[in-house]
This record gives sequence, structure tokens and C-alpha cells, in this order.
Amino acid sequence: MQFPREPGKSYPRQASQVPTEKLEGLSRTLFIAAPLLKEDSNLVLNKVRVADYYRHQILNLLNHQSESYIKPQDKNGGPSQILVEFGALAVSLFYAPEVLFDPLTKEQRDLLAHTMLSYGDGKTVPSNWKFFNIFVLSFFKSKGYAVNEKLLVDYLDKSLDHYRGNGWYNDNPAYDYYSMWAFQMYGPLWAEYFGKKYYRIRAEISKNFDDLKQKYPFMFSKDGNMIVWGRSMTYRIGAIVPFTLMGLQNDPAVNYGWMRRIASGVMKQFITHPEFMKDNVPTLGVYGPFEPAVQPYSCRGSVYWMGKAFFALMLPKDSPFWTATENDGAWETEMKKEKCTIVSQIAPIF
Repeated sequence: MQFPREPGKSYPRQASQVPTEKLEGLSRTLFIAAPLLKEDSNLVLNKVRVADYYRHQILNLLNHQSESYIKPQDKNGGPSQILVEFGALAVSLFYAPEVLFDPLTKEQRDLLAHTMLSYGDGKTVPSNWKFFNIFVLSFFKSKGYAVNEKLLVDYLDKSLDHYRGNGWYNDNPAYDYYSMWAFQMYGPLWAEYFGKKYYRIRAEISKNFDDLKQKYPFMFSKDGNMIVWGRSMTYRIGAIVPFTLMGLQNDPAVNYGWMRRIASGVMKQFITHPEFMKDNVPTLGVYGPFEPAVQPYSCRGSVYWMGKAFFALMLPKDSPFWTATENDGAWETEMKKEKCTIVSQIAPIF
């Protein structure tokens, strides 16, 4: 899936990068499409059956004659952007296999497994990237394929080694939103999809996720706005994904109405901005096009990493994330009291 390129440092900068660009557009738009297809596998948009469209694009990855073809990785190959996007694709395959994977023929499924595992069962980058290997290995293991179990557990343990406390993972060496839209997203989703038999690892992921509930909401303003900070700010609303994933639990200690209020505010902060869209696609930037927020590994389709915000649609309708009434949470309770206390303690200056 390919989108109009914006000028600047983004890729593709050469023809050989186009298949990766198309894979990125496919895997990341599926973050939004997969929940819709889970609810309605016959969904039609612009006279196109969306499920047929995505299955067709997935099969193009395996077709030598297609411009989208992804060659299986050599045995000693190193990590690349293709690994990232196959990890993203595996997330959607996990969520809606009955739409995206099961309808394929056995030959097609086996070929997809061969191609994706050639990347997943291999080297990675010592950062959040390990979760891309983890999701590829875990999905195909869930479908009965032989995978490198030792590598899977090793990458899980090494991912947990990045944890530093208070809900934050260090992304070797950065502290930024990757802690939230990567570590604190992939971990809980993996635990939900596949981790039930990995008791120790699942428990540690859950504990680390519980820690962020007490701290992360305070990084957002009373209007629900987020600060522009760190790498890949073109992903914008992806920062709210931990609030939505709290809906997988029924934790009486969580003010779900406040979590949804923050999430709603962040979405409005960006989506309602007049420069947010161009060519019917989100711009590479912050509010509008903004080159300092773009990395060389970004293509136009990269922006759909923000589609993780729509994982809220994976939650059941009776999830407390949906049933609670939106409210201002701590902004109207302890934060308000602290503000009053501070003001009362300031002596008049003459």
C-alpha cells in the first residue's frame, strides 16, 4: 500500500525500498482495519470488500511477479524494516486470523509462514524491536508451526530487562513514547493473545503495566493534550494506546472515564487540526508537515503507527473503558487540591 511521498528525508529514496514502503503501508493501516474486519468481515468501502483487499495485498508479498514481493531473508541476514512490519502484521493476524489468515490455502499459509519466520527467527535490534520477532514467532506457533522456542523466550526476557520502573522501559538508550506505544503495548497484547502459558513472563508484563497506571496519565494536560517529545512524533495519537489496553482488565483502581477522557483529548488535539491531513492521508509531522519530526526510516505510510489508538475497538462493548462516563479524574481531585495548597503557601511579595 503506497501513499504520496512528501518532500524531505523520508523514504523511499531508491526503487529497491518500494516493496518495504508498500509493506509498511499494509501492516500499519491494518491496525485500523483489523478491528473493523473482526466486527464485519464483509465490510465494503468505496465498493471494495476490505477483507478481500487485504488478503490480496498479503498474497502479493509472496508473489515473485508483484512489485510488493518480499524475498525471504537469508539465513545469516540482519534486522531490517521488513522485520518491523512483519511484526506489525503478526499483531493483526493474531487479532483477526479468521479474516486475514485462515481463508488462505494451506500452500499460501505455509509460504507466508516461511517468509515471515525467515525474519522473525533471526537477529534483531537490542530495543523494542525484539517484540517484532516475538509476535512473528508466537503467531505461527499458535497456528501449529515449528518455531524457535528458545529464541522466543530469550527475546521476551531481554525485553523485560529494559524495564526501569514507574511504567517506563528504556529503549536503549532513549526514554520516550516508545516505552508506551511499543513496550507497554506489545507486552500486554502478547500476554492477552498468547502468553497465558508463560506464567512468569506474563506476570512480569502485567506488573510493569500496572505501574504505569499511577504515573503516565499525569503527562497529559487537563484538556487531554500530549507534549511533543522524543522520536517519531509523526505517530502522535499512538501514545494513548496504554489507556485503551487498560480496558482489557477490569481493575477497580482505574478511573476508566479519565483514561478515555485523556484518549479523546489527544485524538482531538491532532485529528481536528486543519493541517493534519493531506491527500486524504495524515501528514508526516506533528500538527501538519514538520520535517524535524521525521526520521530517515519514515515513509508516508509510517504515520499509521498511530492506528494503534484504534485498538480501543478491540475491546468488548461492555468494557469499562467504554461504559464509564468521561471525567477529569485527578485534575478535579488531588491535582486541584495540590494546586490550592501550593497557592496558599506562597507568601505575598511586596
